Amino acid sequence: MPTDPSRPVALPAGRCRTLVVLLVGLALAGSAAWAASPARTLRLFNRMGVRVIRRFPTGLGIEGYVIGSGMHRAIVYSVGGGRGILTGNLINAHGVNLTSRFLDRYLVQGGVWNRLAHLPWVAEGAAHPRTIVYAMVDPNCVYCHHLWQWVQPLFKDGLQMRYVFVAVLARSSLGKAARILQSRRPEATYNALEAHYAQGGLPPLPPDQIRPRTLAAIRDSTLLFGWLGFQGTPGIIVRSAQGGLHLTGGVPPEGDLPHLLGLAGTP
Repeated sequence: MPTDPSRPVALPAGRCRTLVVLLVGLALAGSAAWAASPARTLRLFNRMGVRVIRRFPTGLGIEGYVIGSGMHRAIVYSVGGGRGILTGNLINAHGVNLTSRFLDRYLVQGGVWNRLAHLPWVAEGAAHPRTIVYAMVDPNCVYCHHLWQWVQPLFKDGLQMRYVFVAVLARSSLGKAARILQSRRPEATYNALEAHYAQGGLPPLPPDQIRPRTLAAIRDSTLLFGWLGFQGTPGIIVRSAQGGLHLTGGVPPEGDLPHLLGLAGTP
């Protein structure tokens, strides 16, 4: 956790994307640098400054790795006998998102869904929901703004949105997220921010007014955002009836939302 609350820039995109940059560098490494031996692959991770936390089988003929850089963690897959790596969702022949299972098993203790439930979030929509969806949003994100607009008509169908605030886009993201979370009426404050998005939303809370607990909460949410592999906001998390997680980075076309959010059959 940053120790100086007067430096909100500690949370934005530069640090959260450090691991992504490292992964891109790994993916572009020449095949001559790679070898089929796992030991050679591990040494390459080490040279790139990425720590291997765990190696695990996927059941699909490729190896999975939990890797870390600083406080950030990610799940990646070794392919081509160690000549390259892949990031993102690994789907088996039955349509099961294995990456979400590996996240629960190897990365996020207690499971991703449980972790989200214990983070500070702002709920909007049905009081007795048929469907709960988490959206990891940045107060400066125009795509998050579109999501907020487009889900409003879906609340009548039993949707409850739970907004988890991250700070990845701008220096003011932390202060704006803190203003929402420290408000006496967080839902109304978030709605006010989105309603005035074209005018810049709401002013950020000054650094000296951000409580340590709030700073820690936004830090934890931002770290989880990176761990889940999201590279853009919003990060949308939907749980299927079978308990699997569907992760979507960015906002899809408005007409696709009911299906994505589980309101038009199983997502």
